[in-house]
Amino acid sequence: MIIPGKIVEPAITLKEQYFDLRGLSAYSAISVGSLRDYVKTGLPHFKLKGKILVKKSEFDSWLERYRVNRTQNLNHLVDSVMSDIAG
Repeated sequence: MIIPGKIVEPAITLKEQYFDLRGLSAYSAISVGSLRDYVKTGLPHFKLKGKILVKKSEFDSWLERYRVNRTQNLNHLVDSVMSDIAG
């Protein structure tokens, strides 16, 4: 079945998209089992008749907390400011 681009593109570019755990797993490359554990420990979600739904924007914000190089950027900024002050 071929779906016309004028139908697919708006569906893909929805501003507020919701994922079930399988869809979120495909989006994030995190296993469904791990996502279930994250839901239990603070991943923002909705539960509707037993189905877990996660808003894409909230997942992206939650995931951003785990960025590894965030500290490296801060260290670089501090070094840059200290260098400017020194001279």
